Amino acid sequence: MSTEELLYVVGEAKTGEPSVIRFFGRITEETTSRFNDEFDFLENIIRPSCIRVLINSEGGSVLYGMSTYSTIANAKVDTECVIEGVAASMASVIWAAGKRSLMRDYAILMIHNPILPDNDGEEPSDMLLAFTWQIETIYRKRFGLNKEHVRAIMDGQAGKDGTYFDAQAAVKAGIIPSENVIRTSRQLCRKVHDEIAGLADMAAIQELMDRVSKGNKPFEDIFPTLTETENDMTNENKTQGFEYGAIAASLGMKDREVKDVMARISELAAMEPKYNEVQKALSDAQTVIAGKDAAIRNLQKDLSAATARLSTYEQKEKDERTSRIETLVENAIGEGKIDREAKAQWVEMAEANFELAEKTLGSIPAREIISKEIANDPANIQATAEASRTAEQMMAEKVAEVVGADFKFRKL
Repeated sequence: MSTEELLYVVGEAKTGEPSVIRFFGRITEETTSRFNDEFDFLENIIRPSCIRVLINSEGGSVLYGMSTYSTIANAKVDTECVIEGVAASMASVIWAAGKRSLMRDYAILMIHNPILPDNDGEEPSDMLLAFTWQIETIYRKRFGLNKEHVRAIMDGQAGKDGTYFDAQAAVKAGIIPSENVIRTSRQLCRKVHDEIAGLADMAAIQELMDRVSKGNKPFEDIFPTLTETENDMTNENKTQGFEYGAIAASLGMKDREVKDVMARISELAAMEPKYNEVQKALSDAQTVIAGKDAAIRNLQKDLSAATARLSTYEQKEKDERTSRIETLVENAIGEGKIDREAKAQWVEMAEANFELAEKTLGSIPAREIISKEIANDPANIQATAEASRTAEQMMAEKVAEVVGADFKFRKL
C-alpha cells in the first residue's frame, strides 16, 4: 500500500506529525477491512505522532466493528477519536477505542443494546448476550461509569431504543469531560440542532451529518468565523470567512501559507486536551513531590534528634568508662599493687581492654603499707632500727659484753 492508494486518510500523512483518518458510513466487513489496513499503514509505515479518527457512522456489524475497535485500542501510537457527525450503535464503541474520545458540539452520540436482525422478538441468544456484555464492559471501563449507569443508558427510556446524547448531554452524563467538546460557531450548531429536531429517521440524520462533516456547505447563510476556523481540526475542507481572508491578505500570506498556518493551529487546538492532561499530571506529581519533601524534612529532623541523643549517650558512656578506669588504677596504687609512676601505662591498658587490666590488677597481692603516723612513732623507729641490725653487729655486742671493751675476760 502506498499513500496514493489511501481512501480514508485525510490530507498528507507525515512521520512525527498528527495524521487524520475517517470512518464514515456503515460498519461492514468491507469498510472495516479497508479502514484497518489504512490505520495499520499509518501506524507502522508512516508512524505519525498521533492518529486522529473522525467518525460519522450510523453503526452496523458488531463482529466487524470489534476488529476496528481492537485496531485502534491496541495502537502503539497516540490516538483520539472524534465524532464529526453521528456515532450511533457500534460506531459509538469504535469512538470509545481512542485514548481520548472527543465530539463536536453539534455531534450526536447514540448508545443502545446490540440486536440481531433475525431475532424477531425471541429470547436473546447466547451470542447476543455475549455481545451485550462485551459492549457494556467497554463503555464501563472506557468512561469510568458504573454498571447500573451503563445498563440504563443502553436500555434507554421505556419505548425507546437506547439513549441519544448531544455534546452537552454527554458531558452531563459523565461520558466525556467538558474539555473534550470541540467548539464551532453558534450559528452552525443551532442550525444543525434545529434541522435534527424535525428528523426521526436515522438515514436522514446521517445524510445531514454527512453534509456537515464533509464540508459541503450545509446552510447557505452560515459562514465560518475566525474562532470556528481555529477550532476546526479538518480546516482544509472548510471555507474561510471574509474577515479571516482580509487578515491573511494584510499579512501578505498566500493561500498555501494560510492553509499551512491553519493546519498548524488545528494541530495545536487538538493538542489542548492532551496539554490539559499533562498539566493535571504535572500538578499531581508536584503535590506528591511536596508531600515527599515534607516527609524527608521530618525524617531529617528525627535523624538530627536521634544523632544528638546518641552523642549524649556516647559521651555519658565515655565519662563512665573513664571514671571506672581512674577508680581501678587509683585503687591499685592505694593497695600498693603498682607504683604511681606506672599509672599512665595502666590507664592506657585499661582503655584498650578494661576486663584484662581489671583481671591483671586483681591477681597482684596488696602490699602492707605503714602509715605516716606509725612510721614516725619513736618506739617503731627503735624497733625498726633493732630489726635492721646485722648479725655481725649483734655478735660484736655479745663479745664486748663478755671480754669488755679493752678485751679483758670477765667472769661469766
